[in-house]
Amino acid sequence: MKFFLSGEIDGTKPQDQIDKKFQIASDYVTEKLTPILEVENYGNEVLELNVIPIIVKLSDEMETAGWHKERKLFKRKSHSTDFRLRIDYDEFCNGSDEQRIKLLIGNIIESVRLLSQRANKSFDGQRLESDILNCFGVSVT
Repeated sequence: MKFFLSGEIDGTKPQDQIDKKFQIASDYVTEKLTPILEVENYGNEVLELNVIPIIVKLSDEMETAGWHKERKLFKRKSHSTDFRLRIDYDEFCNGSDEQRIKLLIGNIIESVRLLSQRANKSFDGQRLESDILNCFGVSVT
């Protein structure tokens, strides 16, 4: 399975260094997870898992206007996904590197669980989730 991790990151507060914090956490997750997922097959229904967490701090007006909406897209024809789920900005920004990694893993797991509901039964979402959690030695509820 092909795995891609990127992010929609709030760049309006350079003093928070959210872009650097995200880069450190996402590089770690990608480097550990990619070698495992690229040799595994979780069924022919899903061949590509694209996860793009949204980590932004929006004003009420921007929220109401629909900025940075979550996306939960499964493209059956291309066997790929585009999940853009939110991570709390303050929690990510103020957390330790370990906490930020856990937030990213939680975001990926949430995406896999949503995908499991949408894909057909040939997709082994439970095994994918288990492989991700085992890779990092964590549990997510």
